[in-house]
Amino acid sequence: MRRFLALLSVTFVLTALVVAPDASAQDKPRRGGVLTAFINTDPGRLDFQTESGGQLVWATAGIFSGLLQHDPDDPTAIIGDLAENWTVSTDGKVYTFRLRSGVKWHDGVPFTASDVKAGFDRILNPAFRSPRCGASLKPIVAGVDVIDPATVRFQLKFPATTFVTAMSSVWCRVPAKHILEKYGDMMRPEALIGTGPFKLKQYVRGNLIELERNPLYFDPALPYLDGVKTFILKDAAAQLTAAKTGRIMLSPVWPLLTKSQAEELKAARGDEVEISKVSINIIATVQMNLSKAPFNNPDIRRAVNLAIDRQELVAKGLDGAAVPCALLNPELSGEVALPLDEVRKMPGCRQPKDADIAEAARLVAKHYPQGVEFNASVRAWGDYVDRAQLVLAQLRRIGLRGKLQSLESAVGWANYAKGEFEFIATQDHGPESANPADIFSLLFSPQGGRNYTKWSDARATEFIDAGLREGSADKRKKVYWELQRYLLTLESPPLVVVGWPQGWFFKDKRVRNHRYPPSFYDDTTYTKVWLAQ
Repeated sequence: MRRFLALLSVTFVLTALVVAPDASAQDKPRRGGVLTAFINTDPGRLDFQTESGGQLVWATAGIFSGLLQHDPDDPTAIIGDLAENWTVSTDGKVYTFRLRSGVKWHDGVPFTASDVKAGFDRILNPAFRSPRCGASLKPIVAGVDVIDPATVRFQLKFPATTFVTAMSSVWCRVPAKHILEKYGDMMRPEALIGTGPFKLKQYVRGNLIELERNPLYFDPALPYLDGVKTFILKDAAAQLTAAKTGRIMLSPVWPLLTKSQAEELKAARGDEVEISKVSINIIATVQMNLSKAPFNNPDIRRAVNLAIDRQELVAKGLDGAAVPCALLNPELSGEVALPLDEVRKMPGCRQPKDADIAEAARLVAKHYPQGVEFNASVRAWGDYVDRAQLVLAQLRRIGLRGKLQSLESAVGWANYAKGEFEFIATQDHGPESANPADIFSLLFSPQGGRNYTKWSDARATEFIDAGLREGSADKRKKVYWELQRYLLTLESPPLVVVGWPQGWFFKDKRVRNHRYPPSFYDDTTYTKVWLAQ
């Protein structure tokens, strides 16, 4: 475990945040008050084991506990949550978790190892679609056994360096067995019964998700807050106004503020807010459906890869704040990321673009002399529509004419999951953790939660599997360098990586002891956050 955590400290680098506690953390915590935040679309579907959109967990993470968690005082460290402690077999294939005693669900029912087994058996079922936790654990976990009511054992298929980080993810929290048996899923608000520091108070669809302190929480000193109100604010202007007027106290992980929004907020609030620029664990892509024309043609996919100008999309669509083209961001993944000097020479990324665009136009004309029309999907979320229009403008230069279809967020997720799209003009993805293995498992593994057309490539799968199995940091780095080179030089890739967005976060200075972790999702339990007067 010490060796694993040492790897974490090398691999997970977060720019400008969580490097050290802020000065306010030296103050004595006080109880009381309600934290206010926002998400920019209604999650719609509430079963975290079956969903992949961040809005759900950003608003409800505090309801559930996991066996492990990111330490609220140091998010780069992983500590026990429902697990009081855990041991690992000498061969690295068996993890045994000893559970906390006296833990109760929000409805007063005692928590036991049977809850753990029921929840993980559900997501490990090959027939059950679990695009986050399931996608992370199915390749590596052979089974889960109850040893006694306070002990549970996970048998791995092989020693996997990703297991601990996956288990600490907000997506791998533990649901209640009796709730799953009663309702069959967790889609309705009354099924959101957890063991976390907060419980659901109300869900007003399209408007508000409100949590309140859990009086049965296993640590009676926590949480400090009386509750959390997460407003659903779809319009960017409304979000900025809420921040400027103090209605909301901090940014969610996404959407990030643009530079101009950060400057406007600072002008309005002055020293009342802290603003930081960060590289967060998000990758922006364009995706093609390999089973539908014209993108079932390898030449057309190659043309798209060559024609899309990543640097222009970053400059015009992402306010100039992103690391373009890279499959791993060196600011987050360190030396495991392929050097950017090499990435910039890859097909589609290299500048100037003239030769790549000419070749792309030739490939399209070879099959469609008059060009071809297609349907392009985008979720009506954040700045996606604006970015999608830029993508389609670039493709028109080579004879690919996309008709943009803007979808309500939940509809978009549902369509993508079912493969009901031709072209996704813009979609960002947050891996479950900052472990570099996660981005490849998410996007390029045949069962990956965001590999929407189930693209399968034997050599890529071999590299992905080798990265999961390799325990040596030096050898893992070599595996991932070769995997990045392979994917970035594919003749006909299933997707195009635009880059890794950066941006600005804000936090009201009344908010104390809050830190953004290296993971995209794991900052919203608010267990130890408190509000100054």
